[in-house]
Amino acid sequence: MMEEFSPKRRVLATLLGGKVDRKPVTSVAGCAGTVSIDMQKAGGVYLPEAHKDAQSMAKLALLGAELTGIECVRVPFDFVVEPEALGCEIKWENKAESVPAVMGHPYKSPEDLKKPEKLLEMGRIPVILDSIRILRREVGDRLPIASTALGPYTIAGELAGIDNIMKWLMQKPGYVRDFIAFAKGITIEFAKAQYQAGSDIVQVAEPLASLSMLSPLRPPPPSSARIFREFLKSPLSEVARSLGGLRVLHICGETRGIETDMAETGFDGISIEAVDVAHVKSIVGDVKILGNVSSSKTLMFGSPDDVKAEARKSLNEGVDLLEPTCGIPLTAPLENVKAMVEEAES
Repeated sequence: MMEEFSPKRRVLATLLGGKVDRKPVTSVAGCAGTVSIDMQKAGGVYLPEAHKDAQSMAKLALLGAELTGIECVRVPFDFVVEPEALGCEIKWENKAESVPAVMGHPYKSPEDLKKPEKLLEMGRIPVILDSIRILRREVGDRLPIASTALGPYTIAGELAGIDNIMKWLMQKPGYVRDFIAFAKGITIEFAKAQYQAGSDIVQVAEPLASLSMLSPLRPPPPSSARIFREFLKSPLSEVARSLGGLRVLHICGETRGIETDMAETGFDGISIEAVDVAHVKSIVGDVKILGNVSSSKTLMFGSPDDVKAEARKSLNEGVDLLEPTCGIPLTAPLENVKAMVEEAES
């Protein structure tokens, strides 16, 4: 009988292709974080303070694991760290369900692009790195630490505005390539700093690279997959090659038709909202699949039994790390997150 693994050993061994006692249940990837309003209330640590203070951020991340049994901690809880550091206007709300958003896009052309001399000292980047250091001291070898760096296309979209990027794809493709090339350096530098601070796994998140975002048509036409291959695949491959630690690629929304391309970028795992996990596993080789409990439907609005049923289906189809498809929504009931963990452990 195989010995029981610690959560950290189980998660890292799974991503590295080793044998484990059971599938881990995590929230390494996704656009939402690893905390909910219920968790904030239970621990007395709230957003938006925990977006901006390293101690509060680390404490809230730990609460998520302690209250639910999720086998990781992950920071930050938002997707505007890099755009804020590069000068974008951010909208903040003083609420526990606070999700900061980019409101201003100051970059109008490639001539505006200039990397800060001390990127890692800009905006809230030092807060994120400090929170990782705190978590490293707190969790030791018990839990894996995951953190997030935005992918090059998503950074480009926030800097220039996604509407402009989509127009430029047709009218000024050189602009798009220049913005992605600039953003790629930001992704790599910030991700490497996260490893140095203590992260075990870096999620490179590309929510704007969903095929449903690459085209206004529904369903997305084949040209959306062509855009991914022509503009995004090579930069993402370079990001993967540049990172020395475990790394996963997250793209939410529609990804049917680019799963193989995502796997070929060189990441250790891909996080997608797969309709058929078994099919995706059959076409991506040894790359690990993270998912596939729906964040926006089952985890948020289903019952604990619904969550368990979807979790069991995902495990039976061969998902490697059982996760919410896009992180833990702020409004997800605590009982539903616990149900997902219970099913993985059963």
